[in-house]
Amino acid sequence: MKKFQKIALILSNKESNEIQEAVSRTKNIMDERGVHYFEVDNLEYRLALTYPETIMQEIETCDLIIAFGGDGTFLGIARKVHHLNIPVLGVNLGRLGFLTDIDQRTLHTRLSDILDGKMKFEERFLLKATINSEFRSYAMNDVVIHKTELSRLIEIDVYVNDHYLSTYRADGLILATPTGSTAYSLSTGGPIMYPSLPAIVISPICPHTFSHRPLVIPANCKVDVVTSDREKTPVNVTCDGQELFTLATEEKLTIEPSEHLLTLVHSEDYHYFSILREKLNWGNQPNTRR
Repeated sequence: MKKFQKIALILSNKESNEIQEAVSRTKNIMDERGVHYFEVDNLEYRLALTYPETIMQEIETCDLIIAFGGDGTFLGIARKVHHLNIPVLGVNLGRLGFLTDIDQRTLHTRLSDILDGKMKFEERFLLKATINSEFRSYAMNDVVIHKTELSRLIEIDVYVNDHYLSTYRADGLILATPTGSTAYSLSTGGPIMYPSLPAIVISPICPHTFSHRPLVIPANCKVDVVTSDREKTPVNVTCDGQELFTLATEEKLTIEPSEHLLTLVHSEDYHYFSILREKLNWGNQPNTRR
């Protein structure tokens, strides 16, 4: 199995004591194996679309990226580096941890195994968002079209592969990848999709028409979103809940798969169903009083 020679350690916040402890333990494991590494403080570049050129050049010399933080940190890193074809491993120092499946408790055992070549790889696709053919952002979880500061419905027209799908009157619309199917889309009643499934789910947020239900389409579809003729105000668009921009009334938002896949690294005992049971508390017996 592949063994890594140089690793980029990307930290959500290098001032965090918890992260410093995890990074210190990680460095000890790497030092024992003669693995080279360098650090990046992601907090400094959290709002940027990419890292500075000097940092990107250094990352490109690595054969593994380890992200320290929660799912939000992982999503931001994924958007910046997925085109480099370098696998990414997540160490969970946040709350839920769907993407960062190694935690403080299992760090030594699982990271040691991975650095010794005992691991599995998994590919995930991202979405690319453009407005009038101008690139805006990538999204690993979802692209969300939603209302601005006014508490009112928005009205948007949706086309799939240039065919009219429907006009949605709703609080908003979510286009989620299988990775993002356990995030915002899930709270709207959208389905959970297996991560390797080549599909996108379109989930309306509080639709005015009850028959507007989540719709699953093939991942290779191109989805165009425009505000309807009756919608006189711009709407907001967010990618992974982190990148925000505005869709004006005369503009067209296009969402399609990114040209590049992101490779995730997991320990050998990783399985998605185990993650679902753990994170969503499936199968737990309710407490009963005697």
